[in-house]
Amino acid sequence: MTKTYIIAEIGPNHNGSFKLAKKMIGLLKNSGVDAIKFQLANPENVYSKNSFKADYQIKNTEQGSIIDMSRKYQLSKQDHVKLANLCHKNKIDYLCSAFDKESLEFLVKKIKVKYIKIPSGEITSLDILDYISKLKKKIILSTGMASISEIKDAIKRLNKNHKQNIVILHCVSSYPTNKKDLNLNIIKEFQKIFKIDVGFSDHSLGNEACLAAVAIGAKVIEKHVTISKKMIGPDHSSSSSIKDFLSLVKQIRELERMLGEPKKRLLRSEKNTRNVSRKSIVANKNLIKGEILKISDIVFKRPGTGISPMNFKSIIGMKLKKNIYANNLILMRDLKK
Repeated sequence: MTKTYIIAEIGPNHNGSFKLAKKMIGLLKNSGVDAIKFQLANPENVYSKNSFKADYQIKNTEQGSIIDMSRKYQLSKQDHVKLANLCHKNKIDYLCSAFDKESLEFLVKKIKVKYIKIPSGEITSLDILDYISKLKKKIILSTGMASISEIKDAIKRLNKNHKQNIVILHCVSSYPTNKKDLNLNIIKEFQKIFKIDVGFSDHSLGNEACLAAVAIGAKVIEKHVTISKKMIGPDHSSSSSIKDFLSLVKQIRELERMLGEPKKRLLRSEKNTRNVSRKSIVANKNLIKGEILKISDIVFKRPGTGISPMNFKSIIGMKLKKNIYANNLILMRDLKK
């Protein structure tokens, strides 16, 4: 069974409160999730004076500039150290998306993150890509808003110093994503084009898209989670509730068991059914000891506990060691050459 790497994306849904972030880790720690992810940025390094909010951010946050919004929903770097330690204590990977090079360096050097998560918006940020290209850590690259050529360029840049271990995430950067826009079949196309593992970062409502993605081969699932969808903040309304997220993890693990492995084998539970429903070689009439078996002497009938019809040629011409009455199985022990 292949285990899906599941990321609970808290992102900014702590609303700048370390206490809330800590509480959310506590609610998620026994869920079976593999990683809990946050976001880190120095707003002054991310936004120019010409920056503006996306429509969904205008709808879901208070008035003010995007820089004001970013400052409000940031945790301190020391908070992130504490959260990373808390995740480690609970045997969960701490992940964090960095939106500027300074923040990324902090995550690498101070927290020593296990994986580098590149958010969709940074897929063309050359300073970030070049810095990551010098590292030797597993990379998770989100591809929202990106063309195939942009994804190829980013991967080439990341691989310029050495071959990297990269997983790309299909992502639609609309919040929430309309189900008709999910285009999950691109996951299979990405697998063909890039020949690397592909996952799915989901911004749609409900669990269906994540389950469908796992069913078609997604190796990583990332989904935003909130303690309340009614809270003010950019991502709450398009996030999964804690309750729904816990259900999602259980559903994915159950789906993994159903998907199994790409091996065809006879299950113990099937053996009785096979014996009942398959056919064997049966005497077509009363056969006398010493007769030479002919094709006209046999028919194929249930059960499947005798000689398979597929092997009928191997017994034609053999001699009967005993009488066999019509409509009874012909067994190998009844025959001799």
